[in-house]
Amino acid sequence: MGDFDLIVRGGTVVTPAGPVAADLGVAGGQIRALGPGLAGAGREVVNAVGLHIFPGVIDAHVHFNEPGRADWEGFETGTRALAAGGGTVFFDMPLNAHPPTIDAPSFQLKRAAAEHKSVVDFAFWGGLVPQNLDRLAELAECGVIGFKAFMADSGIDDFPRVDDQTLREGMKRAAQLRLPVAVHAESEALTRQLAQERLARGRTSIRDYLASRPIAAELDAIRRALDLAGETGCALHVVHVSCGEGVDCGGPPPRRGCLVRNLPALLESDRRRCREARRDCQVRPAVAFRQGAGTALAAVARR
Repeated sequence: MGDFDLIVRGGTVVTPAGPVAADLGVAGGQIRALGPGLAGAGREVVNAVGLHIFPGVIDAHVHFNEPGRADWEGFETGTRALAAGGGTVFFDMPLNAHPPTIDAPSFQLKRAAAEHKSVVDFAFWGGLVPQNLDRLAELAECGVIGFKAFMADSGIDDFPRVDDQTLREGMKRAAQLRLPVAVHAESEALTRQLAQERLARGRTSIRDYLASRPIAAELDAIRRALDLAGETGCALHVVHVSCGEGVDCGGPPPRRGCLVRNLPALLESDRRRCREARRDCQVRPAVAFRQGAGTALAAVARR
């Protein structure tokens, strides 16, 4: 984003202690001062009487598919939608670009596209795949915020899944680089077996698809990822957890640094409802929509 100077007069700034009347001074794209009756003038003065000023949303998990697949949705339309919803920063996942973001040249291609088209600030996840273990350091040098890996088929041919050996080595190198590893946690062996059994019988409905991805497949992968993170000292980010048991897998310390995200804190009554729902349906994540970092995807029962 370009530099700008701005003073908001007469607005209400929302703070942890509650609303306070204040003037807000912004210069060079950063808040410089906060207080009543600030001196000075900006290039632009906005009358914010009756309005509220809130922090911008930071979305830590988006797929903008560029370069290479912008027809799915690219930076231009995607970031305009993000800005319209109050978003100011996004962290883009590596797999949907073509080429995927798995080395320095692909990072630079994505950066050039984003700088040309994005209307908000951004950062990138780097990919962790079997063929790029020796490229993780160069991705870190480029400025990635962490590494994303799939423990099951990603659905993208040029972004293959990692086996446990690759994930262990990738986590070891990520720990040395002081960067987290994010995993899409599903058991490839279990989901593939269940899917093949249904396909062999010509069963291809949405219910059959859901049945091929049971909670057991998620829990198996989360536990393996946690064990590897503990072994290597890597900070772990488990994305789009879809069940209370998955959250529970994180456990109490000493598993600090293992982060199970994107599911709201479930009360015990919510966990009971999830267990009861699984008697006759699958509990899976809701359809994803863009949200701020730290907000959640709700678990829904598909009947």
